[in-house]
Amino acid sequence: MSDVIRTIRGKYPSLTKKQKDIAGYMLEHPDDMCFITLKQLSADNQVSEMTVLNLCSALGYTNFNQLKSEFRKYSAQRRMDMENPAGYEGGEGGEGIVSMFTQLCRQQVDGINDFCRVLRAEDYRKAAIMICKAEKVIVCGRGVGYMLAEYISTRLSMCGIASMSVNTELGERVGSALNFVGGGCLVIPVSFPDYYSVTVKMAQCAKSKGASLLGITDSTRAEISCICDMCLYCPTENRFFFNSLSAPVLAADFLTTAVNLEKSRGDGTGASEKPDFLKISDGGF
Repeated sequence: MSDVIRTIRGKYPSLTKKQKDIAGYMLEHPDDMCFITLKQLSADNQVSEMTVLNLCSALGYTNFNQLKSEFRKYSAQRRMDMENPAGYEGGEGGEGIVSMFTQLCRQQVDGINDFCRVLRAEDYRKAAIMICKAEKVIVCGRGVGYMLAEYISTRLSMCGIASMSVNTELGERVGSALNFVGGGCLVIPVSFPDYYSVTVKMAQCAKSKGASLLGITDSTRAEISCICDMCLYCPTENRFFFNSLSAPVLAADFLTTAVNLEKSRGDGTGASEKPDFLKISDGGF
């Protein structure tokens, strides 16, 4: 399967002069392309956003986000190949599969250990205080981000925190949730590659309405990182899955444990009755 670099090089001769200039920038800065915004790329190349979008179409991509997603896949694969240039050791057939599986498990455990080594307990306590002080908590995300959002919301409810999860792929749910956003509300956007634009837009809208924002993402370069009041970071990549939830679920456990501890040193009350914004329907909205 052709990667994004091969695609750009293959299409390069048929591009216009301006498109070639942008394509050249992409080839020279593949890592930057994983995080750059459409606005920033346009400004850096002194072209209109429509010119960039036309280039995306000429390269065979539906939109700019799809192009960025392909650069992330390319970047992740390149890092993995550099870490293990000779490939996985092991024989053919069943023995080779067992060897590969063993090495993948070790890689995953090493990643979690690295995550735990740099974890800052004070960050989780600050995040827990934000949650405990909020009148209502809305956790949102898309894809695996929504899976984690549901998990966090469930755990928070068990801690006595009024919360709901919102799938940002469902426009009606996003609109309904934003009706309840204002001062005293905490929105927790969960944003992992390929950094769904609606999750970012929901966070921006919530901030404009006075809500506090606690982000959960994988990189300080993610767009959500610049929007939120604070962020918790956890890795998601492994060799076979674009997003693995191993470290994020651990981060969610740490966060909700910190919330439970913070609650226990506060008023000591148990689970509170659901507020009005959770009583709209059995599904939250």
